[in-house]
Amino acid sequence: MHLVIGLIVVAVLVGAVVLGSKLRDQEGPPPDPTTHPHRPPTGRLPGEVSERLRHVEVPTSDRAHRLRPYQLWTRTEPVPHEEA
Repeated sequence: MHLVIGLIVVAVLVGAVVLGSKLRDQEGPPPDPTTHPHRPPTGRLPGEVSERLRHVEVPTSDRAHRLRPYQLWTRTEPVPHEEA
């Protein structure tokens, strides 16, 4: 039984290789390298944006006035401590 299943798997794989080679023969030749688009003189890819993000200080606190996750990045300036 295992031998029959193995032969079927091998036949399917050989058939896939033969079919793939026939399909590849029907395709056109690969494109000429001179027809490919070139990178612009700036060296950046089209649509690529380079940004520098402003550094934001992470607020620090002591254990009595711990900051909650929602207080960390809601603003670009430090969040003042809330007195409990």
